[in-house]
Amino acid sequence: MSDMDILAIASLSPSEREAKMGQLFQQLMPLSESEQVAALHNLIKEMAEKANDEQYKNLCLTNLKLAAALPDEELKRFLAVRMKASGELPKNLAERDLSLMQESLGDVDAQIRDKITRNMQ
Repeated sequence: MSDMDILAIASLSPSEREAKMGQLFQQLMPLSESEQVAALHNLIKEMAEKANDEQYKNLCLTNLKLAAALPDEELKRFLAVRMKASGELPKNLAERDLSLMQESLGDVDAQIRDKITRNMQ
């Protein structure tokens, strides 16, 4: 996963970004929880440090769409790992991540938003 240029992915067209992030999800899911947290931590940190708001939101929107396609139990685990990874960031980066993720959640299709929100509890 370290060979992925997350900023380049964030700048792709929506369909290309979805395909690349789908590959990333496929690599991430079989890993142990600690490996998932570490991988997501590094990706989120890179985005929070280097991406502009548009790139960040584009990636968030794609990730929310892909995550919502997971079965509920997998989605719950993914969201828990994602929140843990974000929570381990320095405060300013974690706050930026949370803010842009919430903004993106407000922009996605209602079905995606409902499924993500329901599985965050």
